[in-house]
Amino acid sequence: MSNFKKELSLLMIGPLEAEVIGVLYRFGSAPATKIWEYLVSKGKKISYTTLLTVLNRLCTRGFIRKKEVTENNSKLVVYELTIDDKLKREIIEKHIHVIIRMFGRDGLELIKDIVNKVEKGNLE
Repeated sequence: MSNFKKELSLLMIGPLEAEVIGVLYRFGSAPATKIWEYLVSKGKKISYTTLLTVLNRLCTRGFIRKKEVTENNSKLVVYELTIDDKLKREIIEKHIHVIIRMFGRDGLELIKDIVNKVEKGNLE
């Protein structure tokens, strides 16, 4: 993958994709049904088929992988995050750099304010 395509791929994570990545970050690995049930329990209105589409897209882009496991003598497909610490840092840095390119020091100050609010428990 060219550097441009890789950078674009890291920046083009939609809100639903980000949410699914967040669920897998919490769970480590999970079948689609568990991910879907969790999202619905948090008030997310999403169809199961939409979730499967998002999971397949994230697999194709290399952010997650699916593997078949055997549980209670049944085969089950589980999804797991493939984002290591290096890639996590790269994703965060790319997003911060875009904000700074767009808004300069004001963008950096806003990032600091948001991080402070999160640390104080005022934002999720």
